[in-house]
Amino acid sequence: MTGRRGSTVAEALVGLGLAAIALAGVAGVAGLATRSLRLARDMGIAVALGAERLERLRLAPGADGADTMSGADGTVFSRQWSHAGGRGRPTRLSARVTWGRHVLDLRTEVPP
Repeated sequence: MTGRRGSTVAEALVGLGLAAIALAGVAGVAGLATRSLRLARDMGIAVALGAERLERLRLAPGADGADTMSGADGTVFSRQWSHAGGRGRPTRLSARVTWGRHVLDLRTEVPP
């Protein structure tokens, strides 16, 4: 009896199906990784924008305000800031940065 050589069509289809499932899993993980990296990048930008505004308020308190900035990819960051207190009490500084559905609130106090 001669040994069997090659594979049947059914075996090839099963192999193709398993490969398709594996590729779909890799594509899903790649999409999740891309979204996570984008969120990490945007969060870093938001922290930098908020911290920069708090530092400016700490050095020279001014009026409360707001502004808008765009990232390199077109993401729009809106920033609002305020200060309260002072006159012998700690000054409370706050900055809020929003983009898309995300919000970052930063707060600190400056001693009198």
